[in-house]
Amino acid sequence: MKKILFSMTDDNSAGLYDEEINDIYHSKTGALKEAIDKFIIPSQLSNLVKLKDEINILDICYGIGYNSKAAFISKEKANLNIDCLDINPMLIFISPFIKDNIDDFDLKIYLFSEILKNCRESSEFYVKNFSTVYLKDVQFFEPSMINFIKFLITEGYIYSGSSLNLSFLHNIYYKYISTDMKNSKKANKYSNSKINFKIGDARNTLKELDSLYDVIFLDAFSPQKAPELWTINFINLIKNKMHNNSVLLSYSKSTPFRSALLELGFFVGKTLINEIDMGTVASMNKNYILNTLSDYDLALINTRAGIFYEDSDFTLSSADIIKNRLIKISRSDKISHTSFLKSSKIL
Repeated sequence: MKKILFSMTDDNSAGLYDEEINDIYHSKTGALKEAIDKFIIPSQLSNLVKLKDEINILDICYGIGYNSKAAFISKEKANLNIDCLDINPMLIFISPFIKDNIDDFDLKIYLFSEILKNCRESSEFYVKNFSTVYLKDVQFFEPSMINFIKFLITEGYIYSGSSLNLSFLHNIYYKYISTDMKNSKKANKYSNSKINFKIGDARNTLKELDSLYDVIFLDAFSPQKAPELWTINFINLIKNKMHNNSVLLSYSKSTPFRSALLELGFFVGKTLINEIDMGTVASMNKNYILNTLSDYDLALINTRAGIFYEDSDFTLSSADIIKNRLIKISRSDKISHTSFLKSSKIL
């Protein structure tokens, strides 16, 4: 099992670090803040909910769910249908329990119920091994949710089959666990929304989905760490799940990533936070591009730095994808990244 380390980020939400990949899941400035600033706000979700009663969202690399959670708490009146992809079932399972700076227990109970239904086999494993899997880092988890799952384990409700539903869990929480309310509620406010989880390599699980999405979050490890999820081929798979008014969001401002998007016919822009380039927005509708790429950005894309990653059969390892790109760069007659930077400084 991968070694995942926890830490508190600056907005009091828990962040993760993967020792095996040697990369962070979340910005030190704030895991929840990053989701809102880099995914929710530039998606223009607040405008979309005024136009549609139901919104379809694809969350690629769900992790511990900050992007999906941020979408739920900002959705206003619309119902959300979210499909979530991730390769690590443990992270999906613990996502309702993390200290995420979201004071919304309806959402946590809703997520837990849907995870149990969607990921039954892996969820039962983590429930049975609850204390050994992550209770050593209990300071990074919501105490009331820890008490909730302990109650379910003690009472045996976790394996009650058909009785395991949203209202059942919701009522148990408010009746026995919550200190905020003495009486149970009858329904969860998210019960009309839908969230589904698919565990595995996103190159494969994405092919299994037959929906078109209004909003897509691409939140994989960086292209240098997980290039298989940034290839032009994988991005084309994503494109096939979009309609003309869909929008794709990512924290990445990688030149090969933006180059691939342009090659596939997207309008491409950037997410500005305090006038600093902090991510990428792409759509077939140019109205979603509020901050266009600069002449400098476009010139950089036309250098060797803009040569995109490729994986035509969706079978290559990260190392092979990187190696093949380096070979292509070595054979390219485009100006090198270094020469471009030197000439730009002169200009």
